[in-house]
Amino acid sequence: MSNRKRAAVKMNRTTRSRHDNQVLDRLSATNNFLSKGKLTMRFILGVLWGYYSRGRKRLLIITLTVFTVLVLAFAVVIPAIALSILGLDVMRERAARPPQTSVPSLVGLNYESAETKVHESNLNIRILAHRYDVPNEPCTIIFQTPQAGESVSYRTFVGVVVSNRDWNNPKPCSSH
Repeated sequence: MSNRKRAAVKMNRTTRSRHDNQVLDRLSATNNFLSKGKLTMRFILGVLWGYYSRGRKRLLIITLTVFTVLVLAFAVVIPAIALSILGLDVMRERAARPPQTSVPSLVGLNYESAETKVHESNLNIRILAHRYDVPNEPCTIIFQTPQAGESVSYRTFVGVVVSNRDWNNPKPCSSH
């Protein structure tokens, strides 16, 4: 071997050892970044550019594929699965609720027509009190709870306060 070739081989060995040292330095820097939780885009682009510039396109393609799969997995697939599970849970919870209906307006109606209206809405009615100090016709509803328009479960009782004129001789409002 000529002196020139020996010098080239020696230079290549020196260059390789410098390159190995640089790779080791980069790996330790990578470990520092990872341990601190700060992996920068500059490092990723540097690795990819290094693969490309050295002609290691296959390694570049594999790295990009793995990176893309990881990004898709953590940014798309896992949140989609979590949202699907949440959606199923909400649907199950809604299906477990009893059926709902809207409370009709009863104020101003007489008790018999209010009773019919309440039963048509799959609700029940109950007289909470009689008021003798109002000038309305006997058995006119002057207050209701829950209020008109509220959503309640089927067979919920609607409490009403009815008017009655005569304290001594109250008129029965219910046919029951």
